[in-house]
Amino acid sequence: MKIFNPSTAELIQELPEDNQKTLHSKFNTLKLAQPDWANVALQERIAIITQFSKLLMTDKERLANDLHLETGKLINEAHNEINGACYRIQFFLDHTEKTLKEKTLRESNGIREILSFEPLGIIANISAWNYPFLVGINVFIPALLAGNAVLYKPSEYASLTGLNIEKLLHQAGVPINIFTTVIGDGVIGHQLLNLSLNGYFFTGSYKTGKLIQETVAHKLVPVGLELGGKDPVYVMDDIHDVQQVATSLIEGKFYNNGQSCCAVERIYVHEKIHEDFVDAFVTETKKLPSIPPLARPQQIEVLEDQVQDALNKGARLLLGGRRMKEPGAFFEPTIFTHVNHSMKLMRDESFGPIIGIQKVSG
Repeated sequence: MKIFNPSTAELIQELPEDNQKTLHSKFNTLKLAQPDWANVALQERIAIITQFSKLLMTDKERLANDLHLETGKLINEAHNEINGACYRIQFFLDHTEKTLKEKTLRESNGIREILSFEPLGIIANISAWNYPFLVGINVFIPALLAGNAVLYKPSEYASLTGLNIEKLLHQAGVPINIFTTVIGDGVIGHQLLNLSLNGYFFTGSYKTGKLIQETVAHKLVPVGLELGGKDPVYVMDDIHDVQQVATSLIEGKFYNNGQSCCAVERIYVHEKIHEDFVDAFVTETKKLPSIPPLARPQQIEVLEDQVQDALNKGARLLLGGRRMKEPGAFFEPTIFTHVNHSMKLMRDESFGPIIGIQKVSG
């Protein structure tokens, strides 16, 4: 599989892809080893994950650089993600013992009712490219702490980071037959769904999440789906500082170039302050110091389609609207007004640097 730098369109590296044979081999290895990992003392598992967090911080510069190269994420944002990942790990570490501790629910007349916890077994973590450390850690860290084995498939747009994660986990003490990485695109991801796994946890698009749910529903195993959305913000007429609000929403929109499941995707502004807000929003957006590329070059086609659809339906383009003339996958920060819900821009997830601002009466 070829890994390209979205900033330059240059080839970074080629990786061997998994196939059905290697996938089944990895699954069988995990299946054999998982019971032994579940029998490892909880304190030892906690110590191993603590060491993994330390290794993330020790190796942060290299990890951030690899993340920057393969996804285009700004270096400072890559650092922020790794820092955030370590804070998230610490949260899990702080709560593991209490969460997994056996609990007596009721005891009377010689009968005791106990709630105890056992690992699911082998779980699949099909992760995302936009925050590969954070969204992966949300799944595989608690899974490992609870005694599960993990079949980890990073996005094909963040495979180097996925392999870095695997290497550091093994270096920290997680056995190689307890956490293993599967490299490939959606084809190998779909084959993974046919394995007899004990849980499936996915972060990504609604379309793929729906496919996963439908494919594995008959297995009656846990399925966790963290999918996209069209996150709205309403700016009321009683705000005290229009400029401050505009600046805050610019960060909510354009951080990581809008490539976030919780990015601001549409803005509704009260008519009394609409003009002032739009002026401030456009002015401050023009001051953005640098715009990273889109990690998935094909997303440019989605943005171009939304731009054209909005223009065709009467939207007013105030800024941007075009692919930038760069060798990589760059798109201008784009702002529309006079938008409505007939437009794709206001209905469909953009996952990029484009926003519609709609005037509302209340």
